[in-house]
Amino acid sequence: MKFRWVRDCLLRAAIIVLLSVGVAVFATAALAANVDYEGETLGPVPPNTPLVFDHPLYITALAESDVTDGVACAPNCPDNGTIYQLSYGSGFAGFLTISGDPSCLECNPFDLFKIDVAEPSPGSGPIGLSFLGTTATGESLQFDFVSDGVFDGPGGQPDFETVVLPDTFRDLGNVGILVTAPYLGVAIDNIIVEEIQAAPALTPWGLGALVLVLGVSATRFRHTRATAR
Repeated sequence: MKFRWVRDCLLRAAIIVLLSVGVAVFATAALAANVDYEGETLGPVPPNTPLVFDHPLYITALAESDVTDGVACAPNCPDNGTIYQLSYGSGFAGFLTISGDPSCLECNPFDLFKIDVAEPSPGSGPIGLSFLGTTATGESLQFDFVSDGVFDGPGGQPDFETVVLPDTFRDLGNVGILVTAPYLGVAIDNIIVEEIQAAPALTPWGLGALVLVLGVSATRFRHTRATAR
């Protein structure tokens, strides 16, 4: 009896450890993240040079752009009290791309919820933006937005405003931002995204734990039947 009790305790302990390891490795919750430019080096960014963020996320401007805090270029650039990216491109030449993996649509899909945008300079007036998304499966999406035209530099009214993307902008491979009018560029910051997590899978550890559970249950069942007889 004593041996059986020790054996059962060891089996229970092994099952708990195996299940804990299996769940810890694979049951990771997806959390929304605010991808911003804090900690980025201030200065010009050469055309077609991706900025890589920890999320992970890649942001690439086809035209020349600046990572700026709005101080050195004040009052001729927008201000939100933090660091942001200011792209000077026009039309498709000034395309900004947000991607989970530039080389592979389905490798690191993400959801895009919100992004802060601002006019690039005083007197530009409202600018038209087209958000052109491509899902991980290759489906094309489009959302058009016109900014409010408010630009007064440091202090005063907020230069940036938040664009809320529709619910269709989920499971994305990339999103392009096109300035449709008047082709003067755009400033972006605070990109709210969520990385898509793979569905939990049964690991070798989890499989081992399942076998142990079934084995112990079967042994208990046989023992109970034999005792009853």
